[in-house]
Amino acid sequence: MQFRRRYAILFFDKVTEEREKTMKTNMRKTLALLLLISMLTSVVSCAGGQTEETTSADDTTAAVETETETEDPRNVQDEVPELDFGGAAFRSIVQESTIYDIYMEEETGDGLKDAVFYRNLAIEDRFNVVIEEALALLYNELSPRVKKSIQAGDDEFDLVLGQMEQSGKDAQEGIFRNWYDIPYVDFEKPWWPKSIARDAATVNGKMYNTVSDLCVSYAEQTWSIVFDKVEAANYGVDGIYDMVRNGEWTVDRLISLTESIYTDTNGDGMKDEDDYYGYVSGMNGCLLLSYFYGFDQRLAVVEDQAVQMVLNTEKAAAICDKLYALHYQSAGTMVPKSGTSNLDLYTPFVEGNTLFCPIQLQYIYSQLRDYENDYGVIPTPKWDEAQTEYYSTCDAGANIMAIPVTATNDEMIGAVVEALSAYSWRTVLPAYYEIALSAKSARDEESVEMIDLVLSSRVIDFAYLYDGWTGWVFKLADFVKAEGAFASTYTRHEKAMQTYYDKVLEFFYEE
Repeated sequence: MQFRRRYAILFFDKVTEEREKTMKTNMRKTLALLLLISMLTSVVSCAGGQTEETTSADDTTAAVETETETEDPRNVQDEVPELDFGGAAFRSIVQESTIYDIYMEEETGDGLKDAVFYRNLAIEDRFNVVIEEALALLYNELSPRVKKSIQAGDDEFDLVLGQMEQSGKDAQEGIFRNWYDIPYVDFEKPWWPKSIARDAATVNGKMYNTVSDLCVSYAEQTWSIVFDKVEAANYGVDGIYDMVRNGEWTVDRLISLTESIYTDTNGDGMKDEDDYYGYVSGMNGCLLLSYFYGFDQRLAVVEDQAVQMVLNTEKAAAICDKLYALHYQSAGTMVPKSGTSNLDLYTPFVEGNTLFCPIQLQYIYSQLRDYENDYGVIPTPKWDEAQTEYYSTCDAGANIMAIPVTATNDEMIGAVVEALSAYSWRTVLPAYYEIALSAKSARDEESVEMIDLVLSSRVIDFAYLYDGWTGWVFKLADFVKAEGAFASTYTRHEKAMQTYYDKVLEFFYEE
């Protein structure tokens, strides 16, 4: 209770500080602040489960003063100057499922969505712009809609928030602008994840797709693992958080903990999806990639103006054998019949049929609110204890940002995107995993610690960002399904993969 109330007050203080910088005399801002106070009072009450408890002004002031005595690591500000764009419209197009990355029409009472609403309101007032309601389409409708607009020469959208795989493919058609030509964006700031903005996405001084903390979906669709704490105790599986902290949470440990956990729940003498298992997994390309990344194995990188395939290693072969053992030789692992959709993965856990389950953070928030038992969240395991860091990756369904070549208002685009990103880093992302997850889903403060670890360890490489449905990601299942056949499988795909990625690279070096 004290942890969640403390954070809610801190979140109030962060938002108040941001708003005071840009909203000192406008009545609209005063009203918005009063609404925010009301919203956060509700969040504090719900977080503690005591719906009639209130916080006095004196208590709030004392708590805020206590917090500000400690230096806030999220107090970094953007360096965009004060600009006035005369009420110009900031127009965007976004995936329908993740419109909240860029737009919320009104306050809803949901801590995360309201944080986005107030973020946009603050930036509108700061730069005298109107963040218009985004055109929201299904991901496979968004791409042709953007191309149609560009082909017509229309300056219709300032920002495209498209599905990562598809946007990586679209970029190769030359329809997006180079982010390095846009003023005010500073990729050295902490709201631009280093792994993508400064590494995977930048080639020859060009970056056509990128992501910042403006995109909540890039956090939401990060892979993690959830476990049932009650059943863990029943099966004698304990000290899981300490395993993670001590660097002992490895794929071998995952297998050893789960391989003997199987119960023929329905008593039909057959292993099926109604029985109880230690682990559930499948042949979902992005999930398999999360294992490779988690084991510190990448696919392809750009070095010395050439694409270097880093997948063809003894370690990668060993990873494929280990994943084969996990999926097909462990009696404690269930692989659903299709095994490719996110629904296949989290449904067995929701229905109480598995102890451990790989899951994107968004499904913890949306699917496990009413889960009967207590549960915890941990990162994808490491390859071995010699590996110094945990690594996680985001599903390709998350939004990634691009600017159409027809967009012309460079100053506004740069200023608004940079400011929105900075504001999100300071307030929206903390609201996501400190309020939304801890208050509504993850049921212990240690899980909040683990979620922070998961989000801070996200990585990506050139091969994934520009996979475009054609690269290595959706070939990984071929490796894992074929026991002991890594070399032949790699040889079968190698020429096509090298040709494809070389072509992607050529695009970055074209004048």
